[in-house]
Amino acid sequence: MRSGTTTPITRFGLSTSRRGVVVVVATLLLCGWISVLSMPGQAQTSDELETIREQRRQAQEEAASQAREIDVATVEVDALTEALAVLQAQVNAAQERLAGAERSLADAEQRVLTAQQAVGDKQIEIEKLRAQLIDRAITSFVNQSDAVSVFVDSEDPNQAIRMHALVQDVTEGEADLGEQLRGAEEDLRIQEALASDAANEAATLRDQVQVELGSLDEARGAQADLTAEAEARLDQQLNEFAAIQQFDGELAAQEQNEIDRLAEELRRKTTPPPPASGGGGGGGQPSAPVGNDEIVSVRGIQVHVSIADQVERMLAAADAAGVSLSGGGYRSSDGQIAVRKNNCGTSDYAIWEMPASQCRPPTARPGTSQHEKGLAIDFTYNGQLIRSRSNDGYRWLDANAASYGFYNLPSEPWHWSTTGR
Repeated sequence: MRSGTTTPITRFGLSTSRRGVVVVVATLLLCGWISVLSMPGQAQTSDELETIREQRRQAQEEAASQAREIDVATVEVDALTEALAVLQAQVNAAQERLAGAERSLADAEQRVLTAQQAVGDKQIEIEKLRAQLIDRAITSFVNQSDAVSVFVDSEDPNQAIRMHALVQDVTEGEADLGEQLRGAEEDLRIQEALASDAANEAATLRDQVQVELGSLDEARGAQADLTAEAEARLDQQLNEFAAIQQFDGELAAQEQNEIDRLAEELRRKTTPPPPASGGGGGGGQPSAPVGNDEIVSVRGIQVHVSIADQVERMLAAADAAGVSLSGGGYRSSDGQIAVRKNNCGTSDYAIWEMPASQCRPPTARPGTSQHEKGLAIDFTYNGQLIRSRSNDGYRWLDANAASYGFYNLPSEPWHWSTTGR
């Protein structure tokens, strides 16, 4: 961190001797802190780069926030794939920031170890110098033991003066060791300050790693949520594709293009949502297959027996209004299971849980369509699939279907079900 690197020079550069400053600079060089000696213009450039990074991060977060707010059920596929790409970019950026913070922390922790080692080495050096100074002083006095004995035993004031002079001579003789000791003690204070600064920087970086880890978890969570919703939409589009092929080849070609683009975008995700218990890909748990004895035909449309009466009344009301509605309803899960085995794999996970986008080609999970429950109808008007909200058949349904318990899936004007899904 910038504050941690400039402190040593501020602290020592103006208050220590020239020798001390040299030690500080040398230590900074050894520790990789040469950046603190950069020219003002270079520091300004670094600040500008940091500002640009922060602006970029804010822009990414704003775009990601907008991506999280889209209505997956109704938004255009282009907008959905763009939102998925935005959240992927946010995850990538968060991963890069975390990796950078972890590298900086590792460097700082290494500097702490280096500084602590330097402090320990300097303490050992000081102890050795002190021991040498004591030994040499003792040796000097021992070599003059006879004179010392005379001085100690004598009560003559003149002898005491001579003894003081002798002690002074011995002390001056050890001045070189004393100077080394004082220099080592000064160096120790410098090393202790550097170690403290490195430890403070490491603590700050540990906090930063935790912040970046939280940001990455949040970004991954948002991506997983949107990916799950997009997988559910892909399931829905795949489930409707068979009906579209039957009624409208041109629309089927357009739908195929959207399916391919959405599936490809989902396959590129680096953090797809984990399979949910009992069902994956964000589409919820697949339902059990509906028995044939539960399906009845109402004016040529096969539906679940539980809604037969309301379908009959709705179609009769439409006829009375001069609106000719028909369409396709129930579709068996058996065929879908066979296709999943072929395109996705034969394991239970592959058949029932694997996201549709992970199959080749993309294939909806069995039991995820309201059609397989007999609770949805793809309506035609005058024999043509209802493709737009301006269609007379759609307008009548929009005004009346809710009275009979049917609701539209906004992205597909032809698809009406008891849940709107």
